[in-house]
Amino acid sequence: MKKPNTIQAAAASAACKATRAILRKTGRGGTALPGIVAMKVSKNILAAASEGMEIIVVTGTNGKTTSCNMIAHALTSGGHECLLNKSGANLLHGIAADMICNTNWKGDPKTHYAVLECDEAALKQVVPFIRPKAIVVTNLFSDQVDRYGGVGNTLKEIRTGVERSPESILVLNAEEPLSASLALNVPNKVVWYGLNETVGEQGNIDLADAGKCPVCGSEYDYDYHIYAHLGGFRCPKCGYKRQNPDVAVTAINKIEATGSDITLQTAAQTCDVHVSLPAVYNVYNAAAAVAAVKAIGLPEQEAIDSLSSVQSSFGRLETFDLNGNRLQMILVKNPAGCNQAFSYLTGLQEDFTAVLCLNDRTGDGHDISWINDTDYEKLVNDPHLKKIYVGGDRAADLSERLRKAGAGDELQEVVTDYNKLLELLLKEKYPIFALPNYTSMMDLRQVLNQASGNKEFWE
Repeated sequence: MKKPNTIQAAAASAACKATRAILRKTGRGGTALPGIVAMKVSKNILAAASEGMEIIVVTGTNGKTTSCNMIAHALTSGGHECLLNKSGANLLHGIAADMICNTNWKGDPKTHYAVLECDEAALKQVVPFIRPKAIVVTNLFSDQVDRYGGVGNTLKEIRTGVERSPESILVLNAEEPLSASLALNVPNKVVWYGLNETVGEQGNIDLADAGKCPVCGSEYDYDYHIYAHLGGFRCPKCGYKRQNPDVAVTAINKIEATGSDITLQTAAQTCDVHVSLPAVYNVYNAAAAVAAVKAIGLPEQEAIDSLSSVQSSFGRLETFDLNGNRLQMILVKNPAGCNQAFSYLTGLQEDFTAVLCLNDRTGDGHDISWINDTDYEKLVNDPHLKKIYVGGDRAADLSERLRKAGAGDELQEVVTDYNKLLELLLKEKYPIFALPNYTSMMDLRQVLNQASGNKEFWE
């Protein structure tokens, strides 16, 4: 890709940085607009801003932000300077803004490494500019069906991005048959990560997103399940199957609200590891982080050692202090992620209050029918659940879904004013778990930040 000349690069960089500075002075995040401005000045400025860098891109349905956070923490803990697009602006212009603001006055990158979260549909736009060293794909689930049109289309979008970056090392989930199929018929080297056995009772197995064998079209058999369509899949006819992971979790020894204890196996060692973020899906994210560091040629031990000190990203098991009580926020946006959040909560075996918020804005997807496929019954029937507060633009729809799950007026209360909700939460005596979707999370965080002093999402 042709890079801009020095004058073009300097002008585009200055425009980007000035736009972001003005936006943040006025209290706005300044995520995408600075990149739009810069790429109007020079459409290929992103290629110049990433020149000479080693970049890890993370895409997939669930776990992008947390996996990025874990990988970046591993790099910085190992003494490597690293850019992370922590604001979560994961489309082309948001990524461009972060990359351009990471350059010095000459237009050279300030860091050698970057870890970039990238939207599944944007991958094909981003990779020709930045030529990533590695592409991590977390998983594929039905999500924002009004935008993607189904999980098969999401897979096609990612495959197009992979095909445009044949030199990138793929870091793939061994138990996820959709994203694992990205390794078929491409020249890319692959590093696999996964869980070697089931992690306990997961309830009814939902194979709706599994699809059929990409080689022969047959249905899969499973030797074991993790959750949803993840597990030891194999095609009984053609032999397409789960690959043995290069980074494997062989046991999950304990999961608490403060983290998880696991046993991790690589070619070099088997070791017990504490992951400072809880839940099974974060065990997957931890394995992905170790595999990504391994893929780009840095010592795997740096990543393993860092897992015990990684902190949550905004909205992803982020904790707020409300007058000495703990509120933990878990972003949920599709049935698979929401069901795993419920498994985490009910597995803690402690009394708690839940906050469920649902919007249907552009950032969420306008189709909220996914709540009908979500196992709210698992949450409602937990004897440790003491109260549910329901908020967001579509609170009424969510309340009705909860009512069908068995949550009557004595258990749930609709509160659409977040300031009023905060007043109620400040009086709660039980630990609180908030499960909003994306734009409702941003709304809720504003009032929680004021009460707890947490940072803004871009900080």
